[in-house]
Amino acid sequence: MRVISEFGPEGVHQSELVEATGYSKSWISEVLAELEGSGLIARIKGPGKAKRIVLSKFLDPKVGRVIRVSLVKAAEYLPLPYFIKYLKDLSYGVELVFHNNVSEATLALSRGLAHLALTPLVTQAVLKSLGAPIKSYCGGAIGGASIVSVRSLDLGSVATSKASTMEATLVAYSRSKGLSIGELKYYSSPEEGLELIKSGSIKSLVIWEPYATILERSGLERIKLIDELGPYYCCFLARHENLGPEVVEAVGESWSNSIRDLRKMGVPKEELANLLGFNLGLIEIACETYEFEDVLDWHKVNNVLTHAWGFLLNKTIIKELLEDN
Repeated sequence: MRVISEFGPEGVHQSELVEATGYSKSWISEVLAELEGSGLIARIKGPGKAKRIVLSKFLDPKVGRVIRVSLVKAAEYLPLPYFIKYLKDLSYGVELVFHNNVSEATLALSRGLAHLALTPLVTQAVLKSLGAPIKSYCGGAIGGASIVSVRSLDLGSVATSKASTMEATLVAYSRSKGLSIGELKYYSSPEEGLELIKSGSIKSLVIWEPYATILERSGLERIKLIDELGPYYCCFLARHENLGPEVVEAVGESWSNSIRDLRKMGVPKEELANLLGFNLGLIEIACETYEFEDVLDWHKVNNVLTHAWGFLLNKTIIKELLEDN
């Protein structure tokens, strides 16, 4: 299973498995038959006559019955437990695939390594403008970005994640206030960002929850960018364009229903904490930080785009990303 997984959604020929593992052809045939009977793998048509062996989780969920969701370690996915429940009620398995940053998570979606991604609308728009085959469902998280500084606000040296809500809100804030950004660094993971500011390599850090709260509790100064820019969107649910219509509809309804349940019944905090690997106290803070909508409000989009638009991030790209929803 591990070796087959390394070949990804393109799959692998049985002869390649013999070479990669060193096991005999007959033994591998027996194992593959057992795995296929269990629904863990499938044989699909490839170039030529030979079929390729692919893990079911990489197939269209209508066939493989597994939906892979790409995301990062963040506390903003408040409706996630409801969303997983709805998909499971429709007989889909759900696998959460965590990445170091939102660019990696959205690239995994565009490359077919995931079926869905919970990543910033900003990131999705940038990759869409570069040709990524992705679409987004309307609605998602509001807010979450903060500038955390060693003392008072100092943008002389600041770190953010690349092509993200963090970067877009930093640009929007600096332009709206007439401030200049000096040295700009990118962190590849939130842990690296925390290390940069704790070591004194930077003066300010733009980061999401729960990491902003963790730093504030350690004595650093914090500016919540929603207080400065007004409400703005962060993570939306995106899908790969190749998903079949049956799955597209099932996911869309499940996502809308999960946000509805979130408003009606609140956050299932313990379940969310277990899914994301954060302690319950940090999840409780996130519940007070984020809001969710299942519609698109262009006013909230413009709160960032007014000051942070560009060739890769503009209304046209966002409209293309959200069309057909």
